[in-house]
Amino acid sequence: MGRITAGLVKSFRNWERSTQIAFIVAFILFLVAFLLVLIVPITDRQPFLIGTIGSLFAMQLIFMWGNRNMVTSFTAAQRLYLQEDFQSARLLLEKLDEEGKSDVRSLTLLANTYRQLGLLDQSEEFVKKALDFSPFNHFPLYSFGRTLLIKGDYAGAITAIQQALDAGAPQIVRFDLAEALYRAGHVDDAVIILREILNLEQELFRLLMTEYLLYRVAASPAPSPHKIEAGIIYWRELSARFQHTPYGQALSADIAVMQDLLEAS
Repeated sequence: MGRITAGLVKSFRNWERSTQIAFIVAFILFLVAFLLVLIVPITDRQPFLIGTIGSLFAMQLIFMWGNRNMVTSFTAAQRLYLQEDFQSARLLLEKLDEEGKSDVRSLTLLANTYRQLGLLDQSEEFVKKALDFSPFNHFPLYSFGRTLLIKGDYAGAITAIQQALDAGAPQIVRFDLAEALYRAGHVDDAVIILREILNLEQELFRLLMTEYLLYRVAASPAPSPHKIEAGIIYWRELSARFQHTPYGQALSADIAVMQDLLEAS
């Protein structure tokens, strides 16, 4: 709660003076109306209930107005990230942070952007800042797990990804947990999860790796040539981007096996 309050105070300090005054006035009106609701007779409470709700609604509108620039910048950065223009997204998000306008979402997206650019130490630094804002938020917890996985810290990745799942991350994140377990040598635990998620709706590249890992360690059928052709592109790009890490090197070996399966089909 203390970190959330600190984040709100930090955000408030970046608003225009007029917006700050409007929010303070609305907050005082809310407190007065709420106090009157508590002390006046039941028959006389309706006007003060209306005032309480109205002032609370006004505070919400003022809060959104005060943060309008940050929301716009975050949305633009998010769009650039999805377009894989990571450098432009990075510049926008770094500017938000330098101006003291970052929050858990923008810090996590910046950490993800650094990871996509291969800047893993910076990614870990900024996702930890996001966790300072909200330590039980599955969004930065999952991001932290992905960064640790790619750095080759598989034990740390297992812990962070499991925490993300416990905090409410989508069930497909169990794929990342299974992969981290596999890389860490916990094959039996990985197989249990891989079999459970095999029939989940998931992207083709994830399905390819799910079937491939089961083929390698659980005597399951090899992925079909169609799935390999469709999904291997993603894993090649990931391996090339992180070829300097233990994860990238392990992934390169997996891609070689997939390529052999494809050529033998």
